[in-house]
Amino acid sequence: MSTHTVKAKRRHPDTDREHYEVAHITFELSQKDHTFALIAGEALTARDRKPLFSGVITDHMADDLEVVAWRIRQLKLLQEGKDGK
Repeated sequence: MSTHTVKAKRRHPDTDREHYEVAHITFELSQKDHTFALIAGEALTARDRKPLFSGVITDHMADDLEVVAWRIRQLKLLQEGKDGK
């Protein structure tokens, strides 16, 4: 059972959930059951703040996210080079 749904948050308000904002997405992590959820970060209504996706944290997830972060850094550097910054 996911600890990220609105019902679960009401039933278990004391469950530790970590939040990390990345652009327009909030990563919500639960150490209790080793799961994550992706939530629209700028949602205006509670209905829109429900998880877009949730799942179990896998063994290689951190490595995969590091690859994405590396590529984002590359793209940012390329853009800065074109803008003359």
